[in-house]
Amino acid sequence: MSYQRLHMTLFGILATLVGSVVVAEFIGYWLHRLLHSDRFPALSRGHLIHHFLIYGPRQPMRAAEYQDATNNRFSVGNVGLEWVVPSAIILLFFWGVMLLFGVPRVYQAIALCTLLGWPLLMFNYLHDRMHLENFWMTRAPFLKSWFLKARRLHDIHHRRVNGEGLMDTNFGIGFYFFDRFFRTLARRHRPFNWTGYRAAIERYGLDETELLSLRRCSEALFSKPDKRRDRAQESDPRQCAKH
Repeated sequence: MSYQRLHMTLFGILATLVGSVVVAEFIGYWLHRLLHSDRFPALSRGHLIHHFLIYGPRQPMRAAEYQDATNNRFSVGNVGLEWVVPSAIILLFFWGVMLLFGVPRVYQAIALCTLLGWPLLMFNYLHDRMHLENFWMTRAPFLKSWFLKARRLHDIHHRRVNGEGLMDTNFGIGFYFFDRFFRTLARRHRPFNWTGYRAAIERYGLDETELLSLRRCSEALFSKPDKRRDRAQESDPRQCAKH
């Protein structure tokens, strides 16, 4: 079946959609990994506000409302510059490649819309809902199992920090194919690395004043535990979310 007026075919549409989704997942994986690599400290710092202050080791992973890490910083919606700038460059690059190879405009439009829409769906919408309590997918018969497994892997991503203060596992959001392929998939929690956490806090200056400037954030980080409770938190990181 062909659509002669638009110079497109059903196979061409499907191939463009599938190929664009795969490319979007691949880019999303490596961009997320880049944000945790410290290769561009300014970008990493913006992303780690989400990891170490908003949904950090002393904060619960879920709340009744998503707590935005871009407050008081330039953003597009709730997407910070650390995502917007690299994504814009990548989209322009692929658009240029398609122009160079003479890809028909209709396929260019499908590819660009998919390259923009899929990350917004996965790395924005779905990701944010993983930090919400009682999200509807946790009750949907055909989505519950997949969503809960994906959310658990994302929780592990938040909790596995190496000695340098960098997250090094589970960079996917809804799907973890490229984590499996590049061997960054972790299926189990491990004791929280407080040494790595402190290294990140010192490197990026993510202190309590930063959290104060973010609206609608939990104030749990400002509790001043005594030494006895501090030692208890060191031995059992799960207790930190209770204070």
